Amino acid sequence: MGIERLLHRGIVGSVVLAGLLASAGRLGAEENLDALRQLVEQQSQQLEQQRQQLEAMQNRLDHLGSDPNLQPASTLFQTLPAADAPKSIEPPSGASKGDGNSPSKRSETPLAADETGIRRVVGDYLKDNPGAGMPAGVQTGFAAGQGFYIRSAPNPVYNNWEDQSRIPFELRIRGRIQSDYYYYNTTDNLNHLTNQHYEPAAGDFSQIEVKRLRLFWEGTAFDPNLRYQFQIDGTTRGLGGFQSNRIAEGTSNAPPGASYGAPGIGGAPSTIGGGDVVDHALRLFTAFIAYDIQLGSRGSGCGPNCPDGTYAYHPVLTFLVGKQQPFFGFTEILGSANAQLVDFAMADWFFDADDNNMLTAATVQYRDFDDRLFLTGMITNGNESQFPNILMDRLPGFIAGFWYDFGGTWDDRANRYQLYGSSLSDLEWSPNPVLRVGGALNLVPMDRRSIYGDVEQSRVLASTAGPNGTRLINLLDGAPGIPLGAHAVDKFDSYTFDSWASFHWRGFSLTNEWWCRQLTGFQTNPKGGNQIVYQTGNGANALFPGGNLIDVGMLLQGGYFVIPKKLEIVGRYSTIDGASGSIDGNGKVLGKVSVAGVNGPVEIIQNAFRSFHQSNEYAVGYNYYFYGQLVKWSSDFSVYQGGNPAAGGSSPAGYIAGVDGWMVRTQIQLAF
Repeated sequence: MGIERLLHRGIVGSVVLAGLLASAGRLGAEENLDALRQLVEQQSQQLEQQRQQLEAMQNRLDHLGSDPNLQPASTLFQTLPAADAPKSIEPPSGASKGDGNSPSKRSETPLAADETGIRRVVGDYLKDNPGAGMPAGVQTGFAAGQGFYIRSAPNPVYNNWEDQSRIPFELRIRGRIQSDYYYYNTTDNLNHLTNQHYEPAAGDFSQIEVKRLRLFWEGTAFDPNLRYQFQIDGTTRGLGGFQSNRIAEGTSNAPPGASYGAPGIGGAPSTIGGGDVVDHALRLFTAFIAYDIQLGSRGSGCGPNCPDGTYAYHPVLTFLVGKQQPFFGFTEILGSANAQLVDFAMADWFFDADDNNMLTAATVQYRDFDDRLFLTGMITNGNESQFPNILMDRLPGFIAGFWYDFGGTWDDRANRYQLYGSSLSDLEWSPNPVLRVGGALNLVPMDRRSIYGDVEQSRVLASTAGPNGTRLINLLDGAPGIPLGAHAVDKFDSYTFDSWASFHWRGFSLTNEWWCRQLTGFQTNPKGGNQIVYQTGNGANALFPGGNLIDVGMLLQGGYFVIPKKLEIVGRYSTIDGASGSIDGNGKVLGKVSVAGVNGPVEIIQNAFRSFHQSNEYAVGYNYYFYGQLVKWSSDFSVYQGGNPAAGGSSPAGYIAGVDGWMVRTQIQLAF
């Protein structure tokens, strides 16, 4: 038994000597026994002289680190969590016990002072000499939620590294598979954009899928703070192709506009996904490098000698670059592995930053106050969704956001606060209430598609949709037969804002999230004079009023564990209410105008792109957790009304965008 635990039990003098003799006996070296006796005698004489005692302990650590026949220093001086102490041992007289919320502190006795000095020495030594407790080695193993790992010091000699210092080289391999069955039953044949019925009606959808297969390689290299991650994504759903990055012809000597097939210049509008699908796709999903900077200690600053109910906390500043999860859409930030229903909500898919395809960015992050506070800022490539970089415009985007956790419970075993966690579900069964509030913004200026093509603007969907969804650039496509796309939209910007509050307590969870999107800065190419023409529901030419288009969305979702940590019942309501697709306004024609190059009059529609249209999603379901989030079975039933416009997420979510209906989904998830 090591010195650390004996001191923790409050045994001094002869008991310390007996314990050290026992430890030395296990080492199996008689000469070490004499050294330990001398050390204990020296400690007894110098108990009131802290400086000299610490020097002796430092010498002892150096001796242990240099002699391979001795027991590693970590087994003698390891800092033990309170929960690991034998149950029969009581705290020193006068010590107070925490109530789960208010951390307590030890009585200041000579023994506590002695223990404080030992812990300080151990902590400082391990910080300055990583792995000093034993020769460099290699470790392998499995950690739940982190996967299989390989850790190594430089030039290892294959002895395990057991002290508390961090190892510079680590590789963790993990994976996840989601296998699903989806059935979507269509219930109408109304084009909610034009308010016209169509025949034949859209077909139902019934498929067994491997919706997501994710393989991760992650860890650290050269420095424990230098992190990396590579992730591959596979699916049998297929990936939508691009629309050949069609360009609305400008004023230069470009090929005839019809050869591009761009909206407004004689060709068919581009379809969602480009009309082509690559099946059983495998793609790069994430790939980033990150570096963590450990800042000064907060709170008590106690280092390794923290009193009961406290611990050393260091704020962390992180720099990260590469393909990564954008900080936008709370449920997406937490990840599809931790989703509370089979997939994200309709409103989340409509307003998200990347169609859950990740995006490339340079990011700075900051964590503080026991990890209650998280701040981030990201410079992105713009409106990205698995787009090749060479097809995107030159303008960057910007994402910024934060969250803060209120409440929480002190965890004596982990020696830190149990806060919100990583899921909308209260899988941790929070003993005390905890509330996470946060917000984010996604600012995306976009350049002219007459120069850079369609792909970034193609992500912006109209809030009122025809079957399979409607892109705004396909809606504001100019007048038929007009050369050069003069009166089609050529440029606009997208600014989206997000806020949320999510609550956990004793298996109950409740989340409310709101989005608001502003589309602004609409322009034609120079020949159009910023007069954008579109077609009404009955096919007449009408003049786009310009200005700002506003769309809002909301999510209200809650769950409760009827069997703690095993069976959860969930309900959800999601809505999108927006003006970006109200082509007919209130149906009244205010007048007609002439637009250069357009045959016949162009109508002005009252409240066009100002009247709001609403779509709704209602869902109920359950989750059964076999091994937490690692192995779970989820099923839900949902109903869609109003022509759900979230086309970007129609494939993974299972519904048919723009078509009302009801859906049954069931999913099994395995992760390691």
